[in-house]
Amino acid sequence: MIQAMSSHPFEAMERPLRQMQAGRADFAELFGGATPDATKRVNRPDPPSESSSAAASTTPAQSSAGDPDVQDWLNSYYAEMGNAGAANISYQPAQGAPNNYPDGSVYGPDAIYTQAVDNQIGNSFSALTGEGAAEYTSQLPGVPSEQAQQTFDHNLAMENAQRLSWGQAIDTTAYWSDPGSINYEGVTYTSQELGYAGPCQSAGPQPIYISVANQIQGTDTFTVPGYSGTVKGIQAGKYYTLQQLEAAGLPSGQPDAQFHPGSWTTAPST
Repeated sequence: MIQAMSSHPFEAMERPLRQMQAGRADFAELFGGATPDATKRVNRPDPPSESSSAAASTTPAQSSAGDPDVQDWLNSYYAEMGNAGAANISYQPAQGAPNNYPDGSVYGPDAIYTQAVDNQIGNSFSALTGEGAAEYTSQLPGVPSEQAQQTFDHNLAMENAQRLSWGQAIDTTAYWSDPGSINYEGVTYTSQELGYAGPCQSAGPQPIYISVANQIQGTDTFTVPGYSGTVKGIQAGKYYTLQQLEAAGLPSGQPDAQFHPGSWTTAPST
């Protein structure tokens, strides 16, 4: 599942800066209380430098990745959030909305769904305030060039190799195609270990970053961004899976507030 992006430079490459964020927090309740903004994933470690990797295989990008079924994904997303009706809010950009994903931009499949939800929020904000929606929406990004796909996949694979070497949960963001195996600091990781689950599909729920800001002062207890409850016995500055946090005391059964893989055609539409 595909979770909120952060403001780290790697995410800035994955999800270019878009429309103004004004008013979004006030309208989060329209979308089940969770929006794909930068609320969870912060201080993400930098992707390792090329010199730190002994070798990386070069698997050609999946050029047959087709078109995402955005509405199907929205239906699934809001159904899990318990607010199925929100899936019907228009995710189309307003007339005159900019395109924040120019040719050559490096981003993953997740960016398409992220922008769709952003557009819903922008359209709702516009309807409630009377302001023009063009300022708060953007054209949906399309499937980027193979070169941009390969750049994104390689960066994500390298970051996940680093996370694995640190004993941290990997970023399960969707790849465009199989990144191949990577040798990092003398250890070879397969594409499956690096989180590849098929073209344009995420490998599961995103890990959650626990920072020192989540620590309750004077205790060994931490809050969990986006969830109710606290955990103990963990370290700040690490990523954890939801299951790990539940084992550390987080009440289970809460909506995961994360993105979903979505549906894709097997070949580009003509």
